Amino acid sequence: MREALLSLVADITKHDGVSPINESASLGIDGEREADFYFMGSRTDPHGFVVCDERDGTLMVGVHPDHRCRGVGTQLLDEALRSHPDSAVWAFGTLPGAEALAARVGLTPVRQLLRMERPLDPPSRVSMPEGFEIVAYTPDDAEAVVAINAAAFAHHPEQGRLSVGEFLQLTRQPWFDPAGLLIAKSNGVATGFHWTKRHGEGLGEVYVLAVAPDHEGRGLGRVLLEEGLNHLVQQGDDRVQLYVEAAETRVVNMYKAAGFDVAQTDTSYRVDR
Repeated sequence: MREALLSLVADITKHDGVSPINESASLGIDGEREADFYFMGSRTDPHGFVVCDERDGTLMVGVHPDHRCRGVGTQLLDEALRSHPDSAVWAFGTLPGAEALAARVGLTPVRQLLRMERPLDPPSRVSMPEGFEIVAYTPDDAEAVVAINAAAFAHHPEQGRLSVGEFLQLTRQPWFDPAGLLIAKSNGVATGFHWTKRHGEGLGEVYVLAVAPDHEGRGLGRVLLEEGLNHLVQQGDDRVQLYVEAAETRVVNMYKAAGFDVAQTDTSYRVDR
């Protein structure tokens, strides 16, 4: 089932230019997070699916391009919502077909996530705030990273819930590089971090950037951002992306000031009650 589902995801991604699933759903497909699945077609040759991400309470639907406009997505999503009525439904890229499907099953947009991008410049010199240093992650930093993440993203419905176990699970993924997880410290105490991710073919990502709330306002976030971008350049990447909540206007404006532009908008829907 896993290989057939991944093959279908790849076909949809190639056609639409955007994946119908996110990282958490991918972990569910791999059996590393709790997930439920609905299919149309056979388990070895599906042409439509819904992944129910139990961890995040989200649904993601995909239909093969050759089977669209036949009610497949509507049927799958109706069935999934009967069992998971409180789950949100993600539409990555907010494609016209996704908007039409949401309207048919009675979903209302409630949240938007922006993918922002920019080219990477040659490495720049960064002026560190006095009393701080930036070092590469070691396993001893795991609990501090999770604590900073929880405090910085306490308002966030998914990111703020990252546990130590889930964090360690991510550090075991093939893409993880401890040198790409940069930790800001003051007197040996972690105060913020920039977790970078490399996707290949010259694309890097600001995967997570967080500063402990009691260290905000000192320019630490800007320094961490620049150091992470420098790291990606030194690894051979020439462009970078990140994801940010559209409602976080201060953060969006910070990234715009750093040269990022909006490249894609993802929309989360819920049942209109």
